Amino acid sequence: MGGALIAVPPEETANGYWGLIATLLIAAAMPLRAASSLLRIAPATWAVCLVLGAASIAGLAVETGVPADFLLFAGCLCGALLGAGLTRHLAMVDARILAWGDYGLEAVTRDLLLGRITSGMLHDLSQPLNVISMANGNLAYIVEHIDTDETTRKQLLDRVARIATHTENAASILSLFRWFGRNTLQQEADLSVRNALKRAVAATRSNVRYHGIDVELEGSGLDLPLTSHHGRVEMMAVAALLSSLAAYGSPEGERFKGRIVMHARAEPAKVQVEVHCADEQGQPIACKPLDNATLWLVAQVAQEAGGDFRCFAPRRELVQFSFRFEREDA
Repeated sequence: MGGALIAVPPEETANGYWGLIATLLIAAAMPLRAASSLLRIAPATWAVCLVLGAASIAGLAVETGVPADFLLFAGCLCGALLGAGLTRHLAMVDARILAWGDYGLEAVTRDLLLGRITSGMLHDLSQPLNVISMANGNLAYIVEHIDTDETTRKQLLDRVARIATHTENAASILSLFRWFGRNTLQQEADLSVRNALKRAVAATRSNVRYHGIDVELEGSGLDLPLTSHHGRVEMMAVAALLSSLAAYGSPEGERFKGRIVMHARAEPAKVQVEVHCADEQGQPIACKPLDNATLWLVAQVAQEAGGDFRCFAPRRELVQFSFRFEREDA
């Protein structure tokens, strides 16, 4: 539009030209919070903007001077609102396309909201866990000092030890939840690629209700330092493992044994992790592909880490997933 105005004699379009420039500058200086509010305007506003914008264009053909400048400015504002409405509509269409599948947007929305409320639940769970741990310590002290035979004392101490073991396991699970996907994980001394993949394996183990699947880590990139992208790599690895582990079961309830290998290969500027899935005989297993919404979200996380995330089409090949991220020692 600006190019079209330049082609017209300046004396007839100067005010309109600078009005258009002012509109563009206002749009460029608009805060992100205000810009996002334009995406949530009422649908009825689009019809009003369409009518007013069309009227402004029609008025430009018959008006000159200040009225024409006003009509041009009003038309620009109406066009901006129409553009915001179109952007919102296309974004919603893209979201529905991404979530197209057996469960649609409902399952994706549930998972996202569940993640939002988990942090509060973890805080509430940690309190009774601390009480159980302290009570178990007091119970051990009492058992050691009561007057009873050694056989009974040993049985009671064994039960106390089992309670302590389960309490520690529960605390480690809560820690995995609390720090999952965060790049501020500073309490760990070993912030490396191996540590991120190990945490991903530990986080996904609860989703497998059967034994017989071995997850192995190998490759030259395991011991490379990983600080700023630790949480991102953990999220990518969890996404790949969830789909890989689902390949070892059928809808009829049949379970398969096998092996999953996460091979981290060091490249000059990046680290590439390939996920291999095989059965007991070493034959490749076709994994269930990630849903489009999760795949798109994980791909954005990979871009933030300076890499990419690839999910290969379901076929009987050894490599089912591959993701890359920037090396931090390069």
